[in-house]
Amino acid sequence: MRTFNTLTICLLAFFATSIVSAQSSDFRSSLEFKIQLLSDNVTYGVFVKPDFTISPTSKTQTGSGQVTLVTPTNFAYSNFKNLAGTWVENARVDAPAEASDKSYVSFGFVVDNPRIHLFPNEETLLFTFTTDAAFNGQIALFNNENDPFMTPNSYGSNPGNDLGMVDLGTKGGMAYYTYARNYSTELEEMLENSSLASK
Repeated sequence: MRTFNTLTICLLAFFATSIVSAQSSDFRSSLEFKIQLLSDNVTYGVFVKPDFTISPTSKTQTGSGQVTLVTPTNFAYSNFKNLAGTWVENARVDAPAEASDKSYVSFGFVVDNPRIHLFPNEETLLFTFTTDAAFNGQIALFNNENDPFMTPNSYGSNPGNDLGMVDLGTKGGMAYYTYARNYSTELEEMLENSSLASK
């Protein structure tokens, strides 16, 4: 067991230091996040899925990650449950100058337990939480490209989404997968639905 733990730590350390120098053929920004209100109308789920450019094997390991929610300033949640990976709230900024009507709530990846399994063209539920129904339609994922509170910001904080994984089962050696984009957000779904309804 000690040998396995040492090997895992060495692998993750290697992943963290070598990811910057990985060749483009092995280093792919191909992981997508989504937040979704589930059928009970009080539980939210945060999902990850691989995009169409990769077919992950069963030999993936996660090295780092963060999910940042953009919410109203009075946002509160409960019943937080980890389903893939261990995630904990590690930062919150309320009403920054850049977006005084918003809160930025970040959850950091701690350890790959329960293991995050990726499947081609399928979603994996990372964690869930419950909140008051009054927040429905007001919770979204941070947009790394254009959120007004993106780094650098007035708090000197580092909000945003991130996920870094290594796949040891690919042909020809290791492949590296990182977060690329959000494939859906609660606010985007509302805008799409209202746009369709108005046509």
